Amino acid sequence: MDKSSSLFIGISGAFLLSTTLMVLIPHHQLSGLQPSVGDWDGTSPAPTDVYPVKMENGLGHRLGQRAFTEYGCFYCHSQEVRDPQYGPDMDRGWGPRRTVARDYIYEEVPLLGSTRIGPDFANYGWLADAKDAAGNVIKVPQWRNEPETDPKRPLVRNEAWIYQHLYNPRTLVGDSVCPPMPNLFELADMGSTPSANAVAVIGNRQLVPTTEARHIASYLLSLNRTHELKEAPIMIKPKEAKK
Repeated sequence: MDKSSSLFIGISGAFLLSTTLMVLIPHHQLSGLQPSVGDWDGTSPAPTDVYPVKMENGLGHRLGQRAFTEYGCFYCHSQEVRDPQYGPDMDRGWGPRRTVARDYIYEEVPLLGSTRIGPDFANYGWLADAKDAAGNVIKVPQWRNEPETDPKRPLVRNEAWIYQHLYNPRTLVGDSVCPPMPNLFELADMGSTPSANAVAVIGNRQLVPTTEARHIASYLLSLNRTHELKEAPIMIKPKEAKK
């Protein structure tokens, strides 16, 4: 056997081995994942997965994800909360447990990401039941990107907050490097008062989000992978609403 044949066999073997270990075996292991429903140990009922990012939940989520992808938002914002032994993601307020492969089984395009110039969005729409001062059960946003005691921490990052950030991030976050996206807004006539989602008023007209911007906001607020899984138990319990 000459040297060229040996080289070809060696390169082919290395390619086949790496493809088997990195593609074929993981595909075989993960392709059969199903929602985790039922008993974990046969004695106590397990929580039923809600999968709030399931594609069947609506066209808005799908279109919002596509717009999020097309604008390159996933380059700076990952969607993967790491285990505490690998990073302080949970301490930052990005989620109550690590994300696992089962979290992405309904995703059209899993946007795990590889860079975190901005915060992780895996659970941006994370809500939890809490009781207010009167004892009523309310939904309280849990996702944050600042220490709980930070006085500059926004009380809520709702739809209107997202629009303002898309239009001009530095009006909300002074050191943000996120580029403004004024093209996601359009001028519209204003009535007696501006719309709750208007980001600016120009004379008797207002800048309001386009359909694409509304899809992005809807998509972000739908991101919630906080349901408990056997392989990823809840590690941080939600806090009660401040009285």
